[in-house]
Amino acid sequence: ALMSYASALEPLRAANQRAGRTLYRWRHATPDGKPAHSSSGLAIAPDVAVGETGGIDRLAVVAAAEGAAMEDAATLAWLRRLAQRGVRLGGVSGGPFVLARAGVLDGYRCTVHWDHYAAFIERFPQLDVTRSLFEIDRGRFTCAGGIAGLDMMHALIAGQHGRALASEVSDW
Repeated sequence: ALMSYASALEPLRAANQRAGRTLYRWRHATPDGKPAHSSSGLAIAPDVAVGETGGIDRLAVVAAAEGAAMEDAATLAWLRRLAQRGVRLGGVSGGPFVLARAGVLDGYRCTVHWDHYAAFIERFPQLDVTRSLFEIDRGRFTCAGGIAGLDMMHALIAGQHGRALASEVSDW
């Protein structure tokens, strides 16, 4: 859903704007290199290839329920390589399914969209899954989708750049 994507990305843009400098940069990747289409039809073109690692310090997987069926070996291997390099990995809405399939949520608290909760815990019973709007646990961050991304990003911005900036972003 576009709302899940925008709720995770827009606070970063707002943080840059409110800080008056570039704190965050983002790029997009898709498993097949083709544009990703939101449920409303908006196309988001990839600008990096799955497998590229240069300059990535944080990566968020945004997916719908289809994330549960994600089996792209190259993408899952890429996520494992990023985790081994210490890249902070996140999942939005159905994105935690992709991270769990890659095996990078083991040992971390996580959450998933309420509509996917039962299927998620059935498929990944070893994971520490909560019903929170978001979870930030060391190098992993997950949220329930929709506008939960706003709250999660507020917490991430506060942790990285202080509460004052995070409050300005929230007020904006």
